Amino acid sequence: MKVLNFIFILLIGQFLICCNHKTHSDPPVITEYGVEREEVEEVSAPPPGLTSNFKTPEEWLFNICDIDKPEKSITTYIFGLFESPDDYTIFLVGINRYDKGQNSVTGIDFEPSSMYYPLPKSENKNLTREQVQDQLTSLLKNFIKTDKFKNSFFAKAYSITVDFYGTIWSR
Repeated sequence: MKVLNFIFILLIGQFLICCNHKTHSDPPVITEYGVEREEVEEVSAPPPGLTSNFKTPEEWLFNICDIDKPEKSITTYIFGLFESPDDYTIFLVGINRYDKGQNSVTGIDFEPSSMYYPLPKSENKNLTREQVQDQLTSLLKNFIKTDKFKNSFFAKAYSITVDFYGTIWSR
């Protein structure tokens, strides 16, 4: 039951992240459920004018597998989507949940060096948000099938989650 609570709280936290676009300097969101309190660290919005050296999201993901490695074990990796009037940007973070008495804290314990990937405007300029989300979910499900994923730090996590879709992989 704690895992389901964690996933539910995680999804609510990610919804708040996408809606608020706050920075790391903002205080954490605190939600209460019964007697338990949950603090969720938020992901900061991508910097304005962000560009990428990667041609495709797959190239971005493979680079993260090759270049980055979390310093500690990560329970869940979350892929999310920031939206602005002109574009969409994917982000990736690794989170862990820590219990502190009746309270728990969900903190970001991993941010890859290329945490954000702006999706090419040419590929999504005529798509709805739901279509972009479907494409991203499909892309990530295909990535999970690759040997690169299976031999990376991602495969050591408990789960991979997409903030607007839910869990797409778990051990």
